Amino acid sequence: MSNTIVRVIVAIIGIPIIIFSALAGNVIFLVFCSVMAFFCMNEFYNLFEGPHKPPGAITKWIGGLSMNKFVFLLISILIVICFYYGMFNFVLILYFFMFIYLILVEVFKEEKHFEAIGTWLLSVVYISTPFGLLSLMDSAKMLDFYGANYAIICLVLVWVSDTFAFFGGKLFGRHKLAERISPKKTWEGSIIGFIFTMLSAIVIWKFFYPNHTLIHWFLVTAIVGIFAQLGDLFESNLKRSVKVKDSSNLIPGHGGALDRFDSILFAVPALYIFLYLVSIF
Repeated sequence: MSNTIVRVIVAIIGIPIIIFSALAGNVIFLVFCSVMAFFCMNEFYNLFEGPHKPPGAITKWIGGLSMNKFVFLLISILIVICFYYGMFNFVLILYFFMFIYLILVEVFKEEKHFEAIGTWLLSVVYISTPFGLLSLMDSAKMLDFYGANYAIICLVLVWVSDTFAFFGGKLFGRHKLAERISPKKTWEGSIIGFIFTMLSAIVIWKFFYPNHTLIHWFLVTAIVGIFAQLGDLFESNLKRSVKVKDSSNLIPGHGGALDRFDSILFAVPALYIFLYLVSIF
C-alpha cells in the first residue's frame, strides 16, 4: 500500500475523531489538546536531545524519562490547561519557571550549552502556547464571545490548505518553493492550497456563519492559509537542521504528531491575535 493511500486512510479516520472532540468541547477537547501538546513536545525534545546517558535515580522513578524531559512535558500540559481556563497569569509564571529552571540546569552542569536555553524556551512558545490557544478557542467563554467555533474553523482550514497543497503539488508541481528546506514543496502546490483555503471562506459564510461578513471570513482564511504554510516550512527547517525526515513514526503515512500539527502551530496564534484585535477595535 502506497504512503499516499495510508495517509488518506488515516486522515479519513482521524479527522472525524478530532472534529467530534472539538464539537463535544469542554474537557474532552482540552484533553485532546493536552495529549497532542505532550506528543509534539516529546518529539521536539527527541529531535534536539543530546547523547543518551544512563538513567539516574529520579529518571527511573519517572518512568525512564530524563528529568529535563519530564519537566518540559509537565509544563507543556500545564500551560495548555491554564490557557483553557483563562489563567494567563499562571501561564506567565510557568514561562518564568521554565526560564529559571533552564538557567540553573546550565549553570550547574559540567558541559555548558547556553544555546539550549533558547531551544527549550522556543519549544514552550512554539508548541504549548498554540495548543493552549486552540483549547481556549473551544471554551464556552470564547464560543459565547465570538459566536463561532474558531477552533474547528482553524483546524478545517489548515486541513484544506495542507490537502490541496499536497495533491496540487503532486499533480502540477514544477517550481520548487524552498528546495533547501523541503525539496518536495512547490509554488504550484502552495498556490493551489491557498486558493482552496480562500474558497472555503465562501462555504463557511454561506452555510455556517452568514451573520458575519464575507470580508471577515476572507481575512480569517487568508491568515490561516498563509501561516499554515509558514508553519509547515518552519518545521521542515527544524527537521533539516537535525537531518531527519519525520519527527517520529507515530502516525502512519504522516510521520509524527509534530509533522501532522506543524501548520496549526503557526495558524492558531496568528488567528487568535487577529480575533483579539478585531474585538478591541
